[in-house]
Amino acid sequence: MVIFIVLIVVQAAVVMHGANAANHIAAQGAMTAARHGATAGHAVVAVAAAADSLGARLAAPPTIVTSTDHVTVRVSVRVPQAVPVFAAEISREVSVPRERYIAYGER
Repeated sequence: MVIFIVLIVVQAAVVMHGANAANHIAAQGAMTAARHGATAGHAVVAVAAAADSLGARLAAPPTIVTSTDHVTVRVSVRVPQAVPVFAAEISREVSVPRERYIAYGER
């Protein structure tokens, strides 16, 4: 029983770390895509770089939705399982306002 409780505590910590990692990865992709002149391709590269730097494994390619005002990036990260009670994937979505470029003469 004690070992099972320890495994649950460890799994909860792994899930919380995975949620933080997924949030960071999505935020990096959204902030990159929100820059003036950036494309969804730039966001995909930023997501891959952020995932590599954290050692996270993406469960699926990121979903990137752009509009004139905002960029939204959704990522799913795989989480190792010690106890099958918790989810194997964690998804997070981050929305960032797009950067607007205003020419110097129009300011």
